[in-house]
Amino acid sequence: MKRIFQLLFWVLPLVTLCSCEDNANEENNAEFTNNWQYRNEQFFAERVQEAKQAIAEAKQAHGDQWESHCDWRLYRSYAKLAGGLPTDTICVKIVERGANTSVTPLYTDSVKVNYIGYLMPTESYPKGRIFDHSGLYESEDYVFSPSYSTPIGFSVSNLIEGFTTALLYMHIGDRFRIYIPNELGYQNRATEKIPAFSTLVYDTQLKAIYRAGSSPQALQLEK
Repeated sequence: MKRIFQLLFWVLPLVTLCSCEDNANEENNAEFTNNWQYRNEQFFAERVQEAKQAIAEAKQAHGDQWESHCDWRLYRSYAKLAGGLPTDTICVKIVERGANTSVTPLYTDSVKVNYIGYLMPTESYPKGRIFDHSGLYESEDYVFSPSYSTPIGFSVSNLIEGFTTALLYMHIGDRFRIYIPNELGYQNRATEKIPAFSTLVYDTQLKAIYRAGSSPQALQLEK
């Protein structure tokens, strides 16, 4: 299965929980084929509009301190110039705020994360169908459990563009729900569990940062 990442920094076993009969790309699976590109574009546009409204309200109420009072963010891709298309941007909702530190990953760093990857919500999957996750079980309680989670390590530079962009803004312990338009994901390429032109949704928690040329102890790890 082609994963969101092109290269594993640490190779750990993952379990594929969907059978061949549950393939999102089957021709008779209308839920993931009928107007799929349009529906995904609309889903992403709605999240962007939701974020813009929340950010505008926070700025009006709190001025320069708005970020402390708003959980939504819009981040332009690290690889795109200002003034581009709306799909040059990812949309993020902060689920949990981690360490109060200025340290965030660099493009040349490696990280450890807990994560669950979803497709957009559908009638059968109101929260979105899971196509990937860290650890052995896809349960949210397990993936993000302080006791049982199994963070996976990756090189920041070897991820899809939208995921890399989000990591560059995360602090250790942060948990982001990341909405990635297909232009910053797999675009027109399909995998076994991800149809082409899919908006990707990643519930992601940053657990550790490993700076190139430094020991892991050189950066704070979440306790």
